[in-house]
Amino acid sequence: MKQNENFYLKIIKDIQGLIQVELNNEKIQLATEKIKLRLNILNFAKIEDYYEYYLQNVDVEIRNLISILTNHTTEFFREPEHFDFLADEIFPEFIKRNKPIRIWSAAASSGKEVYSIAICYLEACYTLGIKYEFIPPIEILGTDIDSISIEKCENGIYLASEIEKEIGKVLIQKYFDFGKDELKNHVRIKDSVHKLCKFKVHNLLVTPEDFGKFNIILIRNIIIYYKRKEVKNIIMSIKNHLEKHGYLILGHSESLNGITVPFTHIKNSIYLLNSEIMPDFTKVFVIDDALTVRDFLRKILTKEENFLLVGEAENPIEAMEILSTLEQQPHVIILDLNMPKMNGIEYLEFLKDKPHPPIVVMSSINFDEADNGIRCLELGAFDYIEKPKGVHSTMEIINIKNTILEARKSSKETFLKNKKSFSENKYYNLPKNISKPDLIAIGSSTGGVEALQTILTQIDKNFPPIVIVQHIPEYFSSALANRLNELCHFKVYEGKNKQVLENNCVYLAPGGKQMRIIEEKNSLILEVNDTEKINMHKPSIDYLFYSIAQLKIQLNICALILTGMGNDGANGLKELYDKNAFTIAQDEESSVVFGMPKEAIALGGVHHVASLKDIPNILKRIL
Repeated sequence: MKQNENFYLKIIKDIQGLIQVELNNEKIQLATEKIKLRLNILNFAKIEDYYEYYLQNVDVEIRNLISILTNHTTEFFREPEHFDFLADEIFPEFIKRNKPIRIWSAAASSGKEVYSIAICYLEACYTLGIKYEFIPPIEILGTDIDSISIEKCENGIYLASEIEKEIGKVLIQKYFDFGKDELKNHVRIKDSVHKLCKFKVHNLLVTPEDFGKFNIILIRNIIIYYKRKEVKNIIMSIKNHLEKHGYLILGHSESLNGITVPFTHIKNSIYLLNSEIMPDFTKVFVIDDALTVRDFLRKILTKEENFLLVGEAENPIEAMEILSTLEQQPHVIILDLNMPKMNGIEYLEFLKDKPHPPIVVMSSINFDEADNGIRCLELGAFDYIEKPKGVHSTMEIINIKNTILEARKSSKETFLKNKKSFSENKYYNLPKNISKPDLIAIGSSTGGVEALQTILTQIDKNFPPIVIVQHIPEYFSSALANRLNELCHFKVYEGKNKQVLENNCVYLAPGGKQMRIIEEKNSLILEVNDTEKINMHKPSIDYLFYSIAQLKIQLNICALILTGMGNDGANGLKELYDKNAFTIAQDEESSVVFGMPKEAIALGGVHHVASLKDIPNILKRIL
């Protein structure tokens, strides 16, 4: 038995000499079991017979044993925080400047990490409105010590059921071709993704001569297998192939603690070469001809508050010139409406269908601006907030900052929204037996103007009363009702006190007021009042939903919560859910801000989660 063990140890020592990994007793035992697997494959009964064969065919066997002994644990978008970082922080900066980017995945395994990076990059481009033929240059190099793994990478063929679990149906249909005949249960990465990637056999302990410089190097979940001295040698070798201020990304269980290397830890096992930590400022650009407003924003958007005002302009013409050469591109643009040369509406129209940061309109809120306010939201403005005047309350300042932060957040993420879509969860399948509703209630906030237009313009005749709370400034609700009347073939009212609800009509809560439903003489009546804000909102979705839940008359209710920040409506929707109402939440992918729907889902108050494009079809089905 001792002699047998020596044969195994000789082979393991040969492999260890090549890959230089540290093996404790547990790993030696595991390696022994894997060599036994090789014996079975070749039909050798005894280790000594295999060892003789091994010595005669050492090149081929070393190749196969390296593949068996090295770690191949991998999946698409493994450790997703790293892909969030690429999608949110790195790729947009390169894409907006049309700047080439080079990335090295130093432990490619089966290619899933390399192709995940490519998909992440393409999704970031598409999010910014850039078609495939116009994407900025990217080169992704995948290397592995195992030549068999590199062959698998090049093939890019995977079991379909495995990939669907890892990335979901949306991405698999977008970036993979389905196999036929003997490969009918497999998928292959599309050529459009494959052409962005190259693969090579490479030992990390050997300094590459022809790799060039990279902006990002990923060496995830591999250095834990090396001795401390080898880890430092690997990192120092990799350092020579990083551009200045390049990024090194390790696995979550790995770190450079205790190793003297020229890297600064940022977060989540991500390191920056030769640089101090750069604070994650929210960068803002202001377009407003009023010096007092620009001064005010300079005072409140400070570095101490994690904001950085990267530029300002008196009008959009000047802004476009500055932005075209600005070193630090903004996360968010604050835009006034009334300016010389080009006004805010004209600028939004110019930007329509072009990639640009989220835009927060900050302008006057009055009756004369109401139509323009609705038009801004239709043109894709993230939100419309009132321009500060006179003494500024603490709540006003907090609201401005929170809106900017939410606007920045809305531009993130993107491709990962498709990855684990709520709507793919069986829990959210549409119930089979849904009673035809007697009343439909809808709550929406940021992004809600577009969402409401999408839903209401597809509703047919013969529907019950629809009551809506859209978080909207005073004066704007009337303009929104007028706009919806232009688009819809039925009547849309701005809700009035004592108004009787009728079929085939829509009632929109007035801005700056609370609206609820009460019973009076067997009829449903609107009550519009000046009750204080609920959840910092007036009108409040919860205020409307709670009133419906408290009705004594037996009604079949359908309630929807759409895109919006915060949690208004979540508790009210749960109350309706508990009273047997059928409840729907807009999904994350189609929401401008997945705040209110997310909160409602977390409370367990949602029967079905659906994309915005699917919600009209669901309503048609139950009506």
